[in-house]
Amino acid sequence: MLAGLIPPTKGGGASTVRTGPEVPATAMNLGPRPANNSPILLADPTESRFVVLAHRVDAPTFGCELQVSGDGGQSWLPTRPVPELPEGAERCYAPEVAFDPSGVLYYLFVGLEGEGNTPMGVFLATSSDRGQTFSLPRMVLGPHHYQVRMAIEPSVKPRGRLHLVWLQAASDPPLGGLPPPPNPIMAAYSDDGGETLSPPLQINDAERELAVAPALALGPGRRVHVAYYDLGDDVVDYRGLEGPRWQGTWSLVVSSSTDGGQRFAPGTVVDDQIVPPERVMLIFTMPPPSLVADEGAAYAAWHDARNGDWDAFVARSPDGGFSWDAPRRLNDDPTGNGRHQYLPRLAVAPGGRLDAVFYDRRADIENIETQVSFTFSTDGGASFAPNRQLTSAPSNPEVGQRYSVVSAEGLVEFGSRLGLLSRRSGALAAWTDTRNASAGRFTTEQDIFTTQIRSLPAPGPGWARPVGAVLIAAGIAAVMAVASARRPTLGELGQAATTSEGRLP
Repeated sequence: MLAGLIPPTKGGGASTVRTGPEVPATAMNLGPRPANNSPILLADPTESRFVVLAHRVDAPTFGCELQVSGDGGQSWLPTRPVPELPEGAERCYAPEVAFDPSGVLYYLFVGLEGEGNTPMGVFLATSSDRGQTFSLPRMVLGPHHYQVRMAIEPSVKPRGRLHLVWLQAASDPPLGGLPPPPNPIMAAYSDDGGETLSPPLQINDAERELAVAPALALGPGRRVHVAYYDLGDDVVDYRGLEGPRWQGTWSLVVSSSTDGGQRFAPGTVVDDQIVPPERVMLIFTMPPPSLVADEGAAYAAWHDARNGDWDAFVARSPDGGFSWDAPRRLNDDPTGNGRHQYLPRLAVAPGGRLDAVFYDRRADIENIETQVSFTFSTDGGASFAPNRQLTSAPSNPEVGQRYSVVSAEGLVEFGSRLGLLSRRSGALAAWTDTRNASAGRFTTEQDIFTTQIRSLPAPGPGWARPVGAVLIAAGIAAVMAVASARRPTLGELGQAATTSEGRLP
């Protein structure tokens, strides 16, 4: 177990921050040597000890899985969210998860078909018994839908408002890229659990034709935020063509709605100096920015190579997405030291603390071996605690799936995100890990590991939250408190009982 002291942050105060043991959430299987990556973490709003972890499988074939925990992420069990693929789908891919206000779990995935793994539809399955059984998947979107994101706004009764965001291709794409535009980023919502959808709205501005990698975040007061990258004139990455890394810049753009997704404002540029860190391996799996929202504020994080090596950046919007402060680095190693930090993931804890995790190569002079680092802010992103390493063993990002497309030559798929779940005085992190992989670069074994982060501070005395926001939060909490009697207890899931020593923050 790792333990240590993180010095005080502005407005936060000193705190002995401890991390628990690193737990493999996926079981190593040396037969097929699966590549597990891109985790997402989510807790049941009616019982915070029930946590789910959804992730992609990239090898030996594409797939999607789900792990469940009844003890807040201290141990994990696999479940079968898709026991039978829908007709026409040959593989399940790119899962997303969400909970409705009563604790029903939604599991969204893309169905793939053919040798080119073409998306033939987007499907939704639900579980009302904490992952023990799932409904048969039903189609919610048709073919040619990529990078689908999902979130549920709990204030719309009784099921909450289900929000979907996706990239819609105009035709069958070429291998490794998108067809010529328009391939817009679209959004729609459902108030009946996904049975019907509102008329889709285009999110990206018309002049931003090469828009990709959407991210979705919900804020209080029915705010909906969608972030995406505008690749500008970077047709090489957009179309998956052969060529060197793009020498120009991209923009990160956010479009926001204040009426629950019925209308969206024109996009606001978060940053227009994003230097691509490398070629986009596959435009369909391009990592999205990380986007979260809190009371009156929104935060976006990404990584780029403007300083020569890769740095993780975060920007804050003080007015809920309509203007953005200048970005700042999340990693605190010397600028331009030749070490990469990338794929930052943000989460906001109750009370407003902003947490972040990212991959970090600062400890390796060769800039290959990768650790996971953590930091947090208790003053709305104005300052961050010194970075803390979460992992006790490095991973090799050269272990994983390799694709035979010109845009991905020499690149290995390490996933498109990390997982982070923030709690009032702690957090749970998840990442792609190769410590148990067999020797050699040309293997595919990737695991998902998790760890608990405890004793994190609450925001300091200078952190004020509006009275109206507190009342909104209280109302949402009241909706979330409705528990379903038909669901099993956590003990019935076969999880270890939570002791006073291991009780959740």
